[in-house]
Amino acid sequence: MKNGLFLAMGMAVAGVAISAQVPPNIEAELKKSGQIVYPACTEKLYRPLMPANDFNTYWPPDASAPRSLAPLYPGVTIVRDQSFGPNPKDVLDIFVGEKGGDKRPVVMYVPGGAGNKQEQQVREGNAFYDNIGRWATKNGMVGVLVQRHPGGGNWDDTGRDIATAVDWVHDNITKYKGDPSKIVIWAHSAGNGPLGMYIGHADRWKNGVQVKGAIFMSGNPVPTVGGGQRGGAGRGGFGDPNAPQPGVACGLSGASMTSDAGHIAGPSGFTAPPAGQGRGGPGGGRGGPQLTPEQQAERDNLPGFKKSNVKIAIAYAEWDPGVMNAQMPANAVALHDELCQLGKDHCPELWMLKGESHMSEVFSLDTSDQTVAKPVLKFVKDAK
Repeated sequence: MKNGLFLAMGMAVAGVAISAQVPPNIEAELKKSGQIVYPACTEKLYRPLMPANDFNTYWPPDASAPRSLAPLYPGVTIVRDQSFGPNPKDVLDIFVGEKGGDKRPVVMYVPGGAGNKQEQQVREGNAFYDNIGRWATKNGMVGVLVQRHPGGGNWDDTGRDIATAVDWVHDNITKYKGDPSKIVIWAHSAGNGPLGMYIGHADRWKNGVQVKGAIFMSGNPVPTVGGGQRGGAGRGGFGDPNAPQPGVACGLSGASMTSDAGHIAGPSGFTAPPAGQGRGGPGGGRGGPQLTPEQQAERDNLPGFKKSNVKIAIAYAEWDPGVMNAQMPANAVALHDELCQLGKDHCPELWMLKGESHMSEVFSLDTSDQTVAKPVLKFVKDAK
């Protein structure tokens, strides 16, 4: 395993290049696709590494068609679509291994894109994100896949949605052999905004922040740090005429990168406009009214991050849009340095996931590709 260290602005070690490694044939295909959010082709690469007998609650989409609820994975019990809040999309899946004792660590996964906990784009995608739940059970944990919904009229709605999910898990996970005092939450891409708001505004939630650790993967939880940049310049292929077209690189036709399949419609959760000017920042929606300095200060996640005792990790993939030369983006380094000034215990971990792409980093769980699985597992075990 090749490990390299990146120094951040003369301070302490700020990042570790993690290569565990991506299977060479898959890595070659990811590199060929380039720095683009490419769900369908990435699913096709990782689907052969998944169990053949996978099942998606929403497959087939025709409700009149037969839907088998037979056990999928030997030794794993799955509770599907458990409601945790008032919105119809407020549901989660719980994965529990039959072997093992009580008080297991809990991993909550918050997806990107439109927030769907299960992918529905093509048949190859039905294994995701069950792969994360299965992986958790194989490592002595309880896996929870959270489905989130868009915010409503209040600026903190998406953070409150995460708070509601965490509160439900905290209050009920003992029924599923989980330990409510050992919850780690992990967000990917567009899920980083809601999770960043949750960590950064503990005083707004009924029970505060009830997790021990938070992993922010391929997204910026504090848009006001680092000049509002999330992943460097560029959109990683969106609108770029020279970028690969959906599905072409892997022989698919009709593949999509749009959010109607639960995926990212653009660099959602990746590149943010300046604060107060659009999605992802402390401001309102794209094209919305400018915020006053007081409003911007109220919505800023940074003060809450500085007060928080939650263990933090920030990760990017080598082939993420905007990542240059496998170096951690400036926004991640800037946030690291801000928090490290408070002391060693506040210093976030920074992971550069070598050989991975924006989607492969989450599709790789429960496969021979351990690039992401190893640091996530260690992080969960170390979070106290």
